[in-house]
Amino acid sequence: MVMIPDPPLPGGCNCGQVRYRLTRPPIAGYICHCHLCQKRTGSAFSQQLVFPADALEIVSGEEIETVRVLPSGQRNLSRICPSCYSRISTRREAFDTVSLRAGTLDDTSWLRPAAQIWTSSAQPWALISGIASWEEQPSSWRALTDAWEAAQ
Repeated sequence: MVMIPDPPLPGGCNCGQVRYRLTRPPIAGYICHCHLCQKRTGSAFSQQLVFPADALEIVSGEEIETVRVLPSGQRNLSRICPSCYSRISTRREAFDTVSLRAGTLDDTSWLRPAAQIWTSSAQPWALISGIASWEEQPSSWRALTDAWEAAQ
């Protein structure tokens, strides 16, 4: 079971220039094993928490935005610190949610992923048993929120 602390949840980039707070609890939490996440993190996976987009409030500093165009033509907008280049969040342009890089929270002791995606690209030692898993992208993001709700 995941015990989520009450909002606001503070966090920020590695150097401390960009600080944020989350004003609502997450609606999903998962890890991604895809090769892109492995390359972006320099690790075996990335861990995200999904929030309503309006729950992420920047309290100090200014982020810069990078854009990645997906094969579908949709755009992923990532927000990063202009000094240390920590990636704080990503939002698909048409979505009303934001994926926060979970490691940017000040307190990560409570984090427990409820699901994992792109297990077909996972390092074998990095797979987590006992959580919802998909070999690739789930057909619906509702599957991730359902897994999160079931873990509460």
